[in-house]
Amino acid sequence: MHLADPAALQIHWSLVPPDDAATLAPPGCLLLALWPAPVNHDACFEAAGFTFFADNGVAWNKAAEDLLRRVIEHLSDLGASELVSAPLKEDLPWNLRPFRKDEELSLLQQAMLPMQDDALPGFHARFGRDGAALRTGNGHFLLWINLSESGPDPFRFVRSVAGRWEVVETRLRWSPLLPDATHR
Repeated sequence: MHLADPAALQIHWSLVPPDDAATLAPPGCLLLALWPAPVNHDACFEAAGFTFFADNGVAWNKAAEDLLRRVIEHLSDLGASELVSAPLKEDLPWNLRPFRKDEELSLLQQAMLPMQDDALPGFHARFGRDGAALRTGNGHFLLWINLSESGPDPFRFVRSVAGRWEVVETRLRWSPLLPDATHR
């Protein structure tokens, strides 16, 4: 299967049980996992119990980036963003280095790149002061979202970022997918 129609994308989500989320969700916050599917075949997703795989291409990548953009916009509505992880910077060609400084990448790029390359450090940003946050990394297009228990309803949040796409609640075994401790 190949996703040619980005409208066919599904948005999978789950609240991560408190025992699994203990190191990723501060007190008073829930941890929400959110990812677009089908997923390129991935041993970690398979070990977690996920089964909806396909060879994804340009249309999937554009739709997934749109999903990430929507998540960042909705989290930004909860408060100003603050980058917690080390910033990723533009890698200038050697011949431009004497003339320009490396610039930090946009928040969208900061979040996207660690999902495309597991050699990069994980991304972590906070939004506002009520515990809202976003983490990405480990080479998986998987968004780890903290929401305050007194904040937006998780299902409504997912529904609002999903837009036109189908929403599917999917429970998995989280240990194969959780961000590693060095990227928190």
